[in-house]
Amino acid sequence: MDDDKIDSITISRSIAQSGIIADVDTVFSAKEGLVLILSLQYDLIFLDYMMPDTDGISFLKKIRDLEIETPVIFVTSQGDEKVASQAILSGASDYIPKTLLTPDGVSQSIRNAIKLHESLKLRKITELELKVNSNRLLEAQKLAKIGTWEVNLSNNELFFSEEFFTIFEVEKDNSPTIEFINSCFTNPKDLALFEKNLNIVKRKNKEVQFHHSITTKKGNIKYINQFIKCLNDEKDKPYKILGTIQDISEQKRTEAELIKAKELAEEAVVIKEQFLTNMSHEIRTPMNGIIGFSKVLENTKLDNDQKQSVEAIKKAGQNLMVIINDILDFSKIEANKMTFEEVNFSLSKTVISVIELLISNAKEKKIKLLYDIDSNINDNLIGDPTKLLQILLNLVGNSLKFTEKGFVELIVTELQQTATDCLLKFSVIDTGIGIPEDKIDSIFESFNQASNETTRKYGGTGLGLTITRKLVELQGGKITVESDVSKGSEFSFSLHYKKAQDTIGNTNDLNHKKVSPEFLKNIKILLVEDNELNQLLAIKVFKKWDKEIDVAANGKIAIEKITNNNYDIILMDIQMPEMDGIELTNYIRTHMGVKANTPIIALTAHATVGEERKCIDNGMNDYLSKPYDFEVLLSKLNQNLKSSKVQSSVLKVYKNPEITSENLFDFKYLKDLAEGDLAFIKNMVALFLNNTPQTLDAILDSNQNDDIKVLNDEIHKLKSSLSLLGITKASESVAIIENEMLTNPLGDLRKEEVVNLNEICRLAIKQLELIEEF
Repeated sequence: MDDDKIDSITISRSIAQSGIIADVDTVFSAKEGLVLILSLQYDLIFLDYMMPDTDGISFLKKIRDLEIETPVIFVTSQGDEKVASQAILSGASDYIPKTLLTPDGVSQSIRNAIKLHESLKLRKITELELKVNSNRLLEAQKLAKIGTWEVNLSNNELFFSEEFFTIFEVEKDNSPTIEFINSCFTNPKDLALFEKNLNIVKRKNKEVQFHHSITTKKGNIKYINQFIKCLNDEKDKPYKILGTIQDISEQKRTEAELIKAKELAEEAVVIKEQFLTNMSHEIRTPMNGIIGFSKVLENTKLDNDQKQSVEAIKKAGQNLMVIINDILDFSKIEANKMTFEEVNFSLSKTVISVIELLISNAKEKKIKLLYDIDSNINDNLIGDPTKLLQILLNLVGNSLKFTEKGFVELIVTELQQTATDCLLKFSVIDTGIGIPEDKIDSIFESFNQASNETTRKYGGTGLGLTITRKLVELQGGKITVESDVSKGSEFSFSLHYKKAQDTIGNTNDLNHKKVSPEFLKNIKILLVEDNELNQLLAIKVFKKWDKEIDVAANGKIAIEKITNNNYDIILMDIQMPEMDGIELTNYIRTHMGVKANTPIIALTAHATVGEERKCIDNGMNDYLSKPYDFEVLLSKLNQNLKSSKVQSSVLKVYKNPEITSENLFDFKYLKDLAEGDLAFIKNMVALFLNNTPQTLDAILDSNQNDDIKVLNDEIHKLKSSLSLLGITKASESVAIIENEMLTNPLGDLRKEEVVNLNEICRLAIKQLELIEEF
């Protein structure tokens, strides 16, 4: 762009002779030039300073305002250096005096202008990317509620990010200072923790992460996750401290809500478990008397009317027990506490047991009860016969219940077999009322039956099929149903079983072999029972066996009787006034000297999840749920009396029982590990007594000096010894300390818990030193 045609020709000729290949357009006014620039994209513009319709500086500003970034070379007259400098300041890439419009001069100027333009373009791209990334970082910090701060160690200047001001709820024009940060700590412990960690980072060039709370300038309490680290210069010397703060108030609130919800859920489980326990006790206690006395009456001389009445009482009691057991089994399944045995059993005997138990029901309704077992099936199997019996009783009993005429048949077929395993299919077919197709799925739901009319007419809890399906599924099987209304139903399921040897060994069924009551002749028995009905029943049962027993109505009376008599075995109720069965057992085991060895059988109406384990864990030798079978009771008495002759229930005897009223240790694991080697047990205890005091001293010193590494090493050394000796309280304390060393190693909770651990261990050492026997 030049109004001087000679200059235009000179520039075009110089470009052509410089070796640069280019298409050159020429205009002689700003107006013409603007038209071309807006319509075509040029790589370079030569611009004369003075033109008829404008000057070059004004034109340059105009195209720059139009965001046209094409590089511009100003053409000036000789001596127009001032104009040239103005051009450069206005955005020109270069300038060239008209005296230098030679091929070399033009070539050099073009190359400089394009090179500068590319450099500026690259810088702008980089700046744009930096700006975009900076904006992304700012947005990410806002979303994550993370702010940053920096301290320059050379001049103590501070920097706070935008999100930092937002979190602390202060205006961004506030001058950042450490004092400002300190002023937001309302908890002195949090302030001390912050200052301590800041000093650690400065002195030891370490990275620290910790939690604390603040009170913002608007008075809101926030929870902060803070991370501090040191930045080093090229000489590896600290020159800046960098900190990040994250507002975790929302997470804290959510965490608190989750903890509360978890506590409520756990409380609900406990309440449910307690309800089932109490319900079991309150119903089973009178049922024990009802069923027990009906059995006693059966063995007396009765006329026909009396026999019918006794039979009705017995049947009603058994029906009620089915309902109770359904609810308790459902509780076990819901709590994932159902367990399965792996014992030898006879398939045919199990099936025949089902028929024998239900044949009277079938006869009453004049229904045929049939069964068929495939002759190719191996009769001797390994599995859980009790659960199989329960499943079959539920299904066959259910079919009998809903069948008014015709038959119910149990069929067992073999689907697959190998040398060691077999897959069996069990089918229960009936000619009963049937199930509508749209109700088949719902009959397996808890507390549900096919219709309200069914519930009213036939009764039941609606849990039988729910439990049956779960028992099948928990053993890897699946239950199916085919049914036609008014024609009948077929329930089928398949289960895998291992094949056993031809000779079946003894199972855990105590009724397999009847025990003669002769062994009770010289045995002294104490029954601890608060229910008069159950007292009377037990007295009558033992009288039938020509045996008299002593009775204690509560724990205090029992202690007096045990003190004044030498009992061979104790039958213990659980829920009693004054002192319950668990408390009484613990007292006997720790305060009754040699009588602490007396076998104790829990005779209890408690039958919920874990109740048997609770009794065994608290020192009882055996467990029997009410209402109990008299022959099973006799067998358990025989078993436990034999066992008491060869082993002691008591692990230790103390010089001074008062000191050890709350024992801190439990030798169960150590004794299991020792396998009867008393010398090994004594050696382990001696090592603990010799080594632990020095370990505790090292733990206390490292705790006081905040030497986390040494503390961690010493705690680790102590940990296994505590587990070996069963010092549970100390192990729980160690878990707290280890967690604090991971999450908040310099916090007060860690220090306080170490002191607590020391006190527990010192007391345990004193108790261990008083032991005479193991």
